[in-house]
Amino acid sequence: MSLLNKIFNSVGTNLKDVLLSRGIEVLKSDNLKEVVKMGLFNKILNSLSTNSAGTSAADGSTGLKAEWKQDRVIKISAPDNLEELKKAVDVTDPGSVAAYWLYAVTALTADYDTGMSMMKYLFADIEPFGSGFTEGGLSGRAGWDPYFNERLTDDDYRWLPRTYFDGACADNGFHPSEPLSVSLHFNAPNTETINEQTLKQLGRLNIVYYIKSNAACNKVNLGISKFAGSDRWYVTQGISSSGFFYDQRAALTATAKQKLYN
Repeated sequence: MSLLNKIFNSVGTNLKDVLLSRGIEVLKSDNLKEVVKMGLFNKILNSLSTNSAGTSAADGSTGLKAEWKQDRVIKISAPDNLEELKKAVDVTDPGSVAAYWLYAVTALTADYDTGMSMMKYLFADIEPFGSGFTEGGLSGRAGWDPYFNERLTDDDYRWLPRTYFDGACADNGFHPSEPLSVSLHFNAPNTETINEQTLKQLGRLNIVYYIKSNAACNKVNLGISKFAGSDRWYVTQGISSSGFFYDQRAALTATAKQKLYN
């Protein structure tokens, strides 16, 4: 079935065995329940609408379109694999890249290989003190910290990324609304600070959004960058993927636990 279903039914499944079979280190063992395995995010939900890029002129001072420099709600589809992601994401729109980055990170909890392939497509490591970049990251893990592998297999943590999608709440077991959408909040101070450092000197244009969790209101900043001579945007803040797994278990009400674990 779909990747979307896999994602939202991942709590309780034994992803640990899959990771270990691929030689991916898992730091902690767990006794995980078996549940009916469905599709990646419906194994994550269903066919959804895609977001279209804005068409207004770019701001002359920064190169950022006016509609990018505001809070945005991005509707996304639920691709089952990398090829579907490539068709769905608008890489010329930093908001689309940011929203699908959250989807890709969430997909790790249902299908590590698929989620990681999506992340590598959307991510680039920045050359230190230079204008170059490496698509997929120098480590080949799109900035993912292997320390957090254990949270992909732990029922107490693997549900956390889904809390950043619109409509997820304790009363529905943090199951997002359909069609999937992501609320992006424009971080103007961070955007301006980074561009002052890199735009003129290195030709790298940046924008920073943050996404707020619907669990404990945790905020994760996403740095998105475009390099000189290209219209394509990449996530360039790899630590953001780990940020979606920061502990918010205090938000698990009795109702949320029942819907998550039963």
